[in-house]
Amino acid sequence: MKFYTRKGDTGKSTLLGSKKPILKNDKIFEALGTLDELNSYLGICKTLAKDELITEILRRIQENLFVIQAEIGSDKSKQLSEKEVKDLERITDELGSKVGEIHKFVISGGNTLAAHLDYARALARCAERRIIPVKNKLGKHGYSYINRLSSLLFVLARYVNVGAHMKEENPSY
Repeated sequence: MKFYTRKGDTGKSTLLGSKKPILKNDKIFEALGTLDELNSYLGICKTLAKDELITEILRRIQENLFVIQAEIGSDKSKQLSEKEVKDLERITDELGSKVGEIHKFVISGGNTLAAHLDYARALARCAERRIIPVKNKLGKHGYSYINRLSSLLFVLARYVNVGAHMKEENPSY
């Protein structure tokens, strides 16, 4: 079995089910690539997590990111529902209540996993920006999910630091 096709050697590729070649730096591939980067990085976070709750949350996020990628890439057979968005909100609220209110920016660091989750949050924000030009390809709830995801990743990082008894720092400005 070959793991390459040589079809992309011209700087173009096609979406699943399409025969129309598109430049690899097209906005759709920028969105898909950034989601792939985020999903892969969440895999790193998942390997660092010792808590089964966190591992399961990250796994579910990864599954949902694949659905969003499929939506953008033209496969409308499965779309995120309002339930996935509500689940993200519920988890954010539950973990947020254990962290407490935050009124200042937080300097990334503390626990290693928390620092990685902060980076994943930044990648989620990047994905959110990259999706805007192709937002019309998403179903009703895909973009809302991405918008909420960075909030959950922020809260997860704080939750991890609280659980590890790590004091977080705020910028001094």
